[in-house]
Amino acid sequence: MSETPPRHATAEQAVTVLMAMVPCGADTARRILADAARAADAGPLETAEAVLAPTGGRAPRAPLGKALKNAMDEARSVTETVTQPYTRLLPDPQAIRELLKRHRGLRHRALAAPHDLAVRNELDDATYTLCILMGQRNAYTALRSAELLVGAEWLGTGVRGRADRYPQQATTRCDIP
Repeated sequence: MSETPPRHATAEQAVTVLMAMVPCGADTARRILADAARAADAGPLETAEAVLAPTGGRAPRAPLGKALKNAMDEARSVTETVTQPYTRLLPDPQAIRELLKRHRGLRHRALAAPHDLAVRNELDDATYTLCILMGQRNAYTALRSAELLVGAEWLGTGVRGRADRYPQQATTRCDIP
């Protein structure tokens, strides 16, 4: 009696795959499945199977494939309106770099083993932590912000300037009075 019914297992695997592909949390992945099913007039099982189709080899019917793409794009583009400007402390770039590395690894593991609930829970936790650290409600936006923060720090535009790190490459230096 403790086995997961096949329909439920398929839906949960689809949630895991969406979490890795979009990226997003489990709740957003479930909303993507529901929105795509509603838009394509498809059942939940058919929608979940369409998400898993790239790994299974069977292509979804055109309206469902388009509905899934649109729902995934919408989840990536959700932005919150800023009501007032605020200042916040930025997280340590090294901590963000380590979290991004962990997040990428978990995304790969989730795609390789969508049936593994432990991996999905770890991915959900890493995604939530990334959102909190970056001050974003949308996982995709948090991921992009983290990549920009790490990239900016890597390029030498962080706290210490490029001239401090690479004095042989510094040609000009702007000092603001």
